[in-house]
Amino acid sequence: MKLLGRRILIAGSSDVETPEIDLLYAHALIGELARSLATKGAGFVVSFGKEPRLEGREDGPSIIFDWTVAESIDSALADGQTQPSGPSGKLIATIATEKTFGQIPQHRRELYDALRSASAVSMEFLEPGWGSGAIRRQRQAQLADILIAISGGEGVEHLAQEFASLGKQVIPLDIDLGASCRDGSGGGPKLFREALKESSLFFDVRSGESGPELLDRCAARGGSVPTSEVTASVLRLVDALVPPKAFYVRLLNKDLPDYALVEQFFRDVVDPIVAELGLEVLQMGIGVNEYAWMNQAIFDSLHHSHVAVVDLTGLRNNCFVELGYALGRPQRVILTARKGTSLPFDASSLETYLWDLARPLEELRKEFREHWARNINMPPIVRPRGFR
Repeated sequence: MKLLGRRILIAGSSDVETPEIDLLYAHALIGELARSLATKGAGFVVSFGKEPRLEGREDGPSIIFDWTVAESIDSALADGQTQPSGPSGKLIATIATEKTFGQIPQHRRELYDALRSASAVSMEFLEPGWGSGAIRRQRQAQLADILIAISGGEGVEHLAQEFASLGKQVIPLDIDLGASCRDGSGGGPKLFREALKESSLFFDVRSGESGPELLDRCAARGGSVPTSEVTASVLRLVDALVPPKAFYVRLLNKDLPDYALVEQFFRDVVDPIVAELGLEVLQMGIGVNEYAWMNQAIFDSLHHSHVAVVDLTGLRNNCFVELGYALGRPQRVILTARKGTSLPFDASSLETYLWDLARPLEELRKEFREHWARNINMPPIVRPRGFR
């Protein structure tokens, strides 16, 4: 998988009574891994907030890992080995509440301010009162492409389920530190064992690669494997992952007058940008069909895609059905239409790139790239409801 533009969430926690030596190993590994991923162009989803420590301690390693990830990103930025923004937006995406700043420890304020001053952080605020960990994790799963799970409990298990339900990659590690809340059914180590048995439930690798073998190479084996070797093995596994998918919703009837122009737009404008972003194209009628029923192929592929590129030229009913499904998922959606298309009310309220093939291709590609960057991280159009 091409890492440029991909977002990584490194999540997990430790029991407050975990041996310090084991926790220090985990932090060292996470620091090396985060920096290596950053230098290869990856972005991150990071939570800023408290930094709880081992029981009875005011110093020493934290039992969560967000600030270690932030430190590594800041170091890579300072050394010029990564950039504050990339194809998917700012280097760090974070979900905040009105309480976030007040929870940041005093000794972490300088790091937090440095990352924000470098324009490396995009911050999305939950609605007042919505501090639920489950809601935060759902949005993190929408923003990130890969979850790397280290120990933890219910939170890590919920994240893994959210990522899997979105068709995203989950890499669990075998490091066993317990969980900060002493909950869950085994956290990262349990997920690691399950992934060894059936890796396709957690991640997909290129043809010719073995998921279980690649994951087994990532084993820390109780901290006996040097962190540099584990880091190299995780990077090897990430490299072998299949790219995330861009699903095309568009006019496909070759007998209709707009077909030739839509086809030209996708081949000459959309395809190059999608390839530039490291995504794999999914379009009905292209590639091998694994489904007996076309509707199943459409909705299963759309459901598990990284992004839906929806072109409304021709105002086809099936395109509107698929657009509605994507918006209701909620799915990332990039909306386009030929200039002059009269969009109906609901669709016209969404930002749409109106293309005109009479203009130079380089201008169209530049505008489409900018449209993508503005809209790829838009929050869901429907906010959650319930008790606050």
